[in-house]
Amino acid sequence: MIPRISKGTSAYGALAYDHGPGRRDEHTNAHKVAGNVPGRTWRERARVIDSHTKTVRGDISKPLHRTSLRVAENDRALTDHEWKQVANEYIERMGLTGCPWEATRHADDHIHITVSRVQWDGKVAKVGHDYARAQAASRHIERAHGLQDASLKYDRSRPQVSKGERESGERRKVTPEREQLREKLRAAERASDGTRESYEEHLGVQGVRYRANVSKTTGRVSGYSYGLDDHVASPKGERGAPKEPVWFKGSQIGGDFSWSKTQHRLTELAAGRGEQAAGRVGMTREEARAEAARRSAERARPQIREDLTKPGAEGRPKPAGPLTREQAKAEAARRAAERRQNTSRTNEQEGRER
Repeated sequence: MIPRISKGTSAYGALAYDHGPGRRDEHTNAHKVAGNVPGRTWRERARVIDSHTKTVRGDISKPLHRTSLRVAENDRALTDHEWKQVANEYIERMGLTGCPWEATRHADDHIHITVSRVQWDGKVAKVGHDYARAQAASRHIERAHGLQDASLKYDRSRPQVSKGERESGERRKVTPEREQLREKLRAAERASDGTRESYEEHLGVQGVRYRANVSKTTGRVSGYSYGLDDHVASPKGERGAPKEPVWFKGSQIGGDFSWSKTQHRLTELAAGRGEQAAGRVGMTREEARAEAARRSAERARPQIREDLTKPGAEGRPKPAGPLTREQAKAEAARRAAERRQNTSRTNEQEGRER
């Protein structure tokens, strides 16, 4: 059993997606299998959930807790009665029994559970550590219903392409986008010169869209999301809305594609090419690595304001703010390389004078 959790604001929008055609008309025979909200139709029940939530606790920004529960590919197809049991067991183990909720089925292999965290009594259900709790609930459900332990099949370094992704790729006669991105991101890394600018340039060459998560206060990049030029879809629950790019976080493509690991590989690539250049200009390997680290840190860090009226000891402007740990390491390495170079020049000059 594979749980996927998301947070939202509108039960109506969530149930509209569940009971709609899906992004690519993949939904069939959408219907309720479990829940505790009164109403004959999904629209009536969605309005009850939203009205209760907004009336009692309108101050909560994302009161909706959504979970998709999917059986493993090789598991048997569950009946509606079994899915009802699964949904009730999941709600109980997540501590959400006092909340308005509904479970919808529109495919053989999964259901969607929509819950308002605002309980019927007005209290707000606690959902801390919900991802870990969902995994524990899924392991219990698997044992109770004779299903496969999905945790044994999951590879964090290479997340499994879902059945829906494969079926969608087959209909469109393309390789699933997640697999395409793994190859294209690797190719962009290999073709780059180790700088972020070059990496982004080669992402474009590979037909990969990208957007960086940049801090507004420090200017530092904490992650990237990726997509493909021709991979677009309408937002969930908004049939007929303009299609938008489908984005994958680096970690959703694979553990090796988080920005921290990608940046490390780019730094190593730049250092390796710096060593090659060192052989042509007479630098030692240590000096070449220090120079590559310094340049990489300068490219990665935000532009530092400089006070041009206060030159440093070597005639360079001093930065106005404190350096980060990475910047400090790079600066120390650069200065060490300069000292070695100056010592080498002094020794050469003394040798010539003797």
